[in-house]
Amino acid sequence: MFIRIFTQALGIALETIDTELTAEYTKQGYQMKRRDFRTIQGLLGTITFERRRIQKQGPRAKGFYPLDNQLGLRKYQRYTALYMKRVTEEAATSVYRTTADVMNRLTLTTISHQTVGNSIKQVGNYEKWEQQEIGRAVLPTVEQHRPAMLCIEGDRLIIKGQGEKRQEIHRVQVSEGQQQHGWQSVLVHAHYFAGLNHKALIQQVTAYLQREYDLGKLTVVSNSDGGSGYGKDIFESMVIGCRQHEHVLDRYPVNRKLKERLYFVEPALQEEIRKALREYKADTMRVLLDTAESQAATTEEAAHIEKLRKYIVRNWESLKPITMRTPQVQPAGIGACENNHRLYSYRMKKQGRHWSKAGGTAMVKVITAIRNKELDNAFTIWEKGFTAPISRTCKGTMRRIMKKIPIQPHVGIH
Repeated sequence: MFIRIFTQALGIALETIDTELTAEYTKQGYQMKRRDFRTIQGLLGTITFERRRIQKQGPRAKGFYPLDNQLGLRKYQRYTALYMKRVTEEAATSVYRTTADVMNRLTLTTISHQTVGNSIKQVGNYEKWEQQEIGRAVLPTVEQHRPAMLCIEGDRLIIKGQGEKRQEIHRVQVSEGQQQHGWQSVLVHAHYFAGLNHKALIQQVTAYLQREYDLGKLTVVSNSDGGSGYGKDIFESMVIGCRQHEHVLDRYPVNRKLKERLYFVEPALQEEIRKALREYKADTMRVLLDTAESQAATTEEAAHIEKLRKYIVRNWESLKPITMRTPQVQPAGIGACENNHRLYSYRMKKQGRHWSKAGGTAMVKVITAIRNKELDNAFTIWEKGFTAPISRTCKGTMRRIMKKIPIQPHVGIH
C-alpha cells in the first residue's frame, strides 16, 4: 500500500514538473503537440505519468519530450538506470534466469531473463569509457606513482563459444606487490584488465602504465606462462622506457613441461634436472640433458629431449630465479594471476555455458569493472540517465513549484 501511494505521488510530481517545463518552453516559441503516457519500472515499483510532446513550427522542426530529456530517458526505455545497474551487478555472479527471479522477488517490478541478457550487452558501450581512459593525458599537476617494484602478470582463459568455436579471455593485472592482512595476502593497488581482443587489451594496459606510473624510475617484474601473446617481448612493449625489466617464467608450466618430456627418464635424473634449473646452472643442465638423451630408446623419446632442450635455451633468461636477479627483486606480488581467473571461470564456464562474441565481451567487461570498482564511473558513459545533469530550466521550474505549495499551519504533537 505504501509503495503504491509513493509511486502515485511520484507520478503526480513528475507531471507537475512537466507542466512547468512546458510552460517555460512555450515562452521560447514551442507548441504542445500531444500528451502521452509513459511507464517506467524501478527498484521501488512501476511509475506511470503523462507528459507533453512539444515542437516548434517549421518543416524541419523535430519534437521532443522535455521531461524525458531532463530525466535522461531514452526512446523505448522501460527501466530506470539504477535498476539496470543493479541487474548488471547481479548478473555478473549468477545466470540470467536466476537474476530475473531475484529481481522479481526483491523488487516490485517484472523482468525476463531475455531482458537481463540484453541489459548486459549494453555494457558494450563500456569500451567508450575505456577509450576515454586510453586517450586521457597525464596532467602535470598529478604526481605519478613510484613504487619500489611494479608487478605485471598476464594469462588467458578458454571459454566455450557458440557452435564449435571457442573464445579466449585475455587478462592482465598490475600491482605494486602484496601485503599480509592476517592469514591472507592482498595485492597493493591492484588493477585488472580483461577482454576478448588481445591487441586492444595490450593497448589499454600500455596507456594505463604510461599514465599512472613514472616508468623511467621503476623496476618492473613481469610474469607469465610463456604462452602465445604473453612472451617477454609483449611485456617489454607495455613498459617501454622503464629503468629495468625482469621477466619471470611461471614455475608451474615449466614443471609440467619437464614432466611431459622426461616421462621415460629415471626419477633420480629428473630430480637432478629440476635441481639444476632451480640453481640456474647452464653447464650442468647441458650435461644432464645429454644423459637423458642417452636413455631415449625410440626416436619419439629423443625428439622429446630435443624439444625440451630448445625450450630451455629459448627461455633461459626468464628461467633465472627471481632472487638471483641483479639488483635482487622480491617475489611478492607474483603468481596471483591464475587465482583471479575464478571470477571469470565460475561465472562463464560452469554448466557447459556457451557465449557469443558480444555476450562474452559484455560479461567480461562487467566483471572487470566491478572488480576495479569502476562500474559507477563507466556506467555514466553508456547510460546517460544514471547521472542526468540538471538544467537551469529545470532548476527554475523546481523553484516555482516549491513556491506554489501552500503553507498549511498545524497544531503539532501534544
